[in-house]
Parts: sequence; structure tokens; C-alpha cells
Amino acid sequence: MSEQDESPVDAARRLLESGRRRPAVELLTAWVADYPDDAKAWATLARALFELENWVDAEQAAAEALRLRPNSARHWSNWGMVLRKLGDLDEAERAQYRALALDPTYARARKELRKLHRLRMGDERGPEAPSELERM
Repeated sequence: MSEQDESPVDAARRLLESGRRRPAVELLTAWVADYPDDAKAWATLARALFELENWVDAEQAAAEALRLRPNSARHWSNWGMVLRKLGDLDEAERAQYRALALDPTYARARKELRKLHRLRMGDERGPEAPSELERM
């Protein structure tokens, strides 16, 4: 598929891979305004906003992806990651457990639960690389 034929979500992913987060957010924001039922677009928008450390808007985008695909362990885990960044550790933990209920082998949710446990135990070493939000 040529760049001219790629979907806006694929174009946004390419922008993210090249470190161009703001243009990805602009592209995806326009796309979801016209196609609000595109869960992949919402999830990719959440990733872009997460990488910009815009936790509030990332949470809203992740929640939309989750609303559209409530049986996705990935979407539950990603939403939980943003909630952790917002400091809502209880809801973040519930989201990770929900991800594991959907997919008991989902390693990302287990990793997030370990981070939550460390935070609760007073270990503030937390900030991970901005790309920690799992890609769609």
C-alpha cells in the first residue's frame, strides 16, 4: 500500500514511529470527529496523547476505545495505564484485573499490576518511556 492509499490510522502510526506526535494527534482528532466508531483510531489517539504526556485527553481517548471494544484486554490495560498516570490507582488496578479476566496470559496487565504494587509500597521510580502505552 502506498502512502497515498494508507488509512489515516496507519498514517498516524507512521507519524508516531517517526516521533511526530502532534501531527498524529491532529490527524486522528479530525478522523474520530468524522468516524467516532473507529476503536483503532481512538486507541492510536490515546497512544499519541499518552506520548505527549497529556494524561487527561489520553484517558478520554482510551475510554472511547474501550467503550467501542469492551472485550479487549489491550484496551482495558491501556486505559488502566493512563489512570495510573492520573493517580487513580484503584481504578487502574481494576482495569488491569479486567484485562486479565479477558486474557489471563496478557503480560502487559501483569506488568502494570507490579507497577501499581510498587507505587503503593512507596517506590516512586515509575516514569517509563513515553512509548509504554501499548500500540494497537
